[in-house]
Amino acid sequence: MYFHLPPKHSRANKHRCVGTEAIIPIRDSYVGSDFYPQTGLGINLKLEKPITSAFHFTVSTGLVFTESAPRYLYFNVNQGYSSNSSNAFYDDSFHSIYAYLPLTAGFKYYWAKYFYVNAEAGSAFSINNSARTSFIYAGGAGAVVPIGPHHGLDFGLQFERGYKNVDHDRPVSQLGLNVAYKYRF
Repeated sequence: MYFHLPPKHSRANKHRCVGTEAIIPIRDSYVGSDFYPQTGLGINLKLEKPITSAFHFTVSTGLVFTESAPRYLYFNVNQGYSSNSSNAFYDDSFHSIYAYLPLTAGFKYYWAKYFYVNAEAGSAFSINNSARTSFIYAGGAGAVVPIGPHHGLDFGLQFERGYKNVDHDRPVSQLGLNVAYKYRF
């Protein structure tokens, strides 16, 4: 199958993608932190506008949901922390859902016909009380697998950083595994 790039000045040079993202957190080594993020899920919409045949401007939005680990260590503050303390216990029932509405813009560079690298930055707006509005940025690489002259599946992997929440005052680092349906018209 042939997956062609449309002519530069035609209406056909807009690309739209609808996809999902599996989120895998990267554990930062924080001393004394009890925040352990778990995997999450994202739904994204992306619009690409070619500047040249290889260099595209991108704008994206979507929904991102992550969850904290249900395992938190509690201890009596007056006696201090001790791993052998009888005042310490695990609570497996506590966890928070963090919901964000990311809005980003960036660039995608196709270094080969179907392979690209990308970078984007923007804001993640909080949807619920557990999430915080924060600056986010991401970069990664991917490939488009053609399934017709104007359709394809976009597979990507990117590093993301910046999502914040009320349980942890540092930005969260994560890997995003993306799969999207791409339509060119």
